Amino acid sequence: MTGIMTGIGQMKLPKYIRLRAGTFHYQRDYPTRLRHLCHTKTFTHPLGLFANNATDDQIAKAAIEAGEAFIMRLKLITNSDPDALSATEKDKAVVEFLRKRGLNKGAYLRVAKDSAIAAQEEAEQRQMQPDNGNYADWAIPEMEDVINKSTVLGELRKIGKQPTNEQKLTLQDTIVGDAYISLINKQAAKPKTLGSLWAEYVIDRSIDVNSRVGKKYVNYWKQWIAIAGDAVIGPLSQAHIREGLAAYARDRAGKVTSTSIERELSPVMACLRLGSEEYGFDWNLKLPRIKKTEANHRHPLEPHHQLELIKAVLTEDGIKPMYGVALLLCLQGGMMVSEIKQLLPKDIALDAVLPHLVIRNKTKNKKRKRIVPIVLGLELIKAHLSETIAWLVRTTESAPSATLKKIMRRTIDAPDTSAHCLRHTLKINGQNAGVSVLTLASIAGWADPQRKVSKHLLNYGSTGISQDAMVIKLRDDSRLIHKELIELEASLKVDSNVLAFTAQGT
Repeated sequence: MTGIMTGIGQMKLPKYIRLRAGTFHYQRDYPTRLRHLCHTKTFTHPLGLFANNATDDQIAKAAIEAGEAFIMRLKLITNSDPDALSATEKDKAVVEFLRKRGLNKGAYLRVAKDSAIAAQEEAEQRQMQPDNGNYADWAIPEMEDVINKSTVLGELRKIGKQPTNEQKLTLQDTIVGDAYISLINKQAAKPKTLGSLWAEYVIDRSIDVNSRVGKKYVNYWKQWIAIAGDAVIGPLSQAHIREGLAAYARDRAGKVTSTSIERELSPVMACLRLGSEEYGFDWNLKLPRIKKTEANHRHPLEPHHQLELIKAVLTEDGIKPMYGVALLLCLQGGMMVSEIKQLLPKDIALDAVLPHLVIRNKTKNKKRKRIVPIVLGLELIKAHLSETIAWLVRTTESAPSATLKKIMRRTIDAPDTSAHCLRHTLKINGQNAGVSVLTLASIAGWADPQRKVSKHLLNYGSTGISQDAMVIKLRDDSRLIHKELIELEASLKVDSNVLAFTAQGT
């Protein structure tokens, strides 16, 4: 990856992404063997993003879409058979064809007309201003050649003659024709397949397919479509969808909990409902019958295991500081690694009167936004938090959890433990300390009807937060929750000072 300075700081560019005149482009050479067919050496695809305000996620998402466009272009070059692409692929090719011309499906369903001239047209029974067909002709002049080919084919069929390859409609011809019709025909503007419906849903809902949640949604859809089967949307689609949903539920039963099945089908149902409402498919959709199952319980750490783990973290006994920081934040703030990863300088106030972190960026839900007081391992966190964030940024989303789980199982004798267990450990510690449910919900971001974090408070400076009565109460309760671990940290400091004094005296 290439690093560049932009208006929002240092940015790493994905492969094939170039910056030209302040805008980002996808630039990739065609294979040497195909260049004589391309009439150019390089495929260039503008991303529509600017260096002064584009984010990493926006660029990554656009890069994936441009890569798909490149692959589609190769398929079009190497195949002339109209049946070479699936219905979904052909629909995507139509969308890409129109995008290159700054158009979308249905662009000319209705065109602006002067009402006075329209009245004169009606009276004189003649056209005096462009209609939607005219606009489509100007946008896609190649359609004239496709029409001429179609006319020739029709005449040849009448007299029973076989057309030559030059007279047959190519794959590109069919895409031109479909694109032309989709500009002016309401029905043609609709997604043709379940796969293309999903593609439109992703765009409509601005789903970042490169984000943790976006990747999950895409994976859930792929899992479902693999079982249900991609299909052309038609009169039998509702029955196909219902059977597909039921088949998915049957396939997943026994592998995951009923709650997981419902969660996996949630984006699928949202996509299908949007399609039904937006395009008038009139599908009556509902989740299939799913037999309720119990969720697997996550086991909190025993008190002696907590002491062992935190001692190893604070003394750096076989645990690198950047990993130790993550474990400390998971335990005392119920933080997820994704929340640590997104911390910005403005969210970190470890030198404040009341040291704290502010969780205000993307979270699993709005209730997760919160202020986390730091009462344990402050010095280690201050020294190595930037290291931890850098580690989380450069690794894949699943890697950190796996790494922390490995470290925990190596450090303490608890084979079923993981970093996520620390969040549950926080809850048990709080309950044992007699801390209220509201306090625990406020620290860890659990749902509670009474828990309300003011948007204004989240945007206070460190001084304002440190002086807030609610945050002070959270700090005091957090000290109570982690009393034994804080005492352990104090004893380790005393031992360290004694050793240092002894060494100096010697």
